[in-house]
Amino acid sequence: MYKTYIMDLSQSCKNCQFRSHLFDKLNQEELDFIHRNKQTTAVKKGAIVNKSGDPIREFVYLVEGLVKFQKIGKNGKEQIVSIARPLDFVGLLSVFSKDSYEYTVTALVDSVVCRIDIESMRKMVQMNGQFSLDILKYISNISDEIIRHTYAINSKNLRGRIAMLLVDFADKYFGSTSFDLPISRKEMAEMIDMTPENVIRILSEFRRDGIVNVRGKHIEILNMSLLSKIRDLG
Repeated sequence: MYKTYIMDLSQSCKNCQFRSHLFDKLNQEELDFIHRNKQTTAVKKGAIVNKSGDPIREFVYLVEGLVKFQKIGKNGKEQIVSIARPLDFVGLLSVFSKDSYEYTVTALVDSVVCRIDIESMRKMVQMNGQFSLDILKYISNISDEIIRHTYAINSKNLRGRIAMLLVDFADKYFGSTSFDLPISRKEMAEMIDMTPENVIRILSEFRRDGIVNVRGKHIEILNMSLLSKIRDLG
């Protein structure tokens, strides 16, 4: 199961154990300034954090939980673009370059976010050169990761794509080989450009081959070595 933490929502930025290393470049006065201009809130599973098209007024930092980024096409079709985990900045690729949110961000599990006034963050970027440089590096790493992930998905067969997704959930998001999938079979299919029918079929094949145990949304990876090999060779 996903591990959650109990935290004081009014905790100062200086003493917060969930603070990103980026904030280590801010001095005490700057941290106090951020603390005065931020609000930490709990977000229930299924609640919208940001909605596509809404004006950008906040810099959102994910403290606990998981959130999904969805792009909604002109035909109304929704597609999950990525999933953010704790200590990720939500929407960082657009907050400094756009006036409105590009994606709808929704909590996949009960989560906690820090919402920092966007003008306050822009002021910090202007005042602190090392902080600005670290944010640029962070944005660059996110862009590289999106490109790598897209290439990896497109270069794999269907079994390889499902294996990659399951290994990612186990390693990156849950830190366990036993977890409840926070997304539906349809959403899994959207993430890796497959049909829901193929997702269901391949999960059944993995279960039959003794690679995973599937009970509804609960996944238990029984043979991580083989699943990782399918991911790498698929």
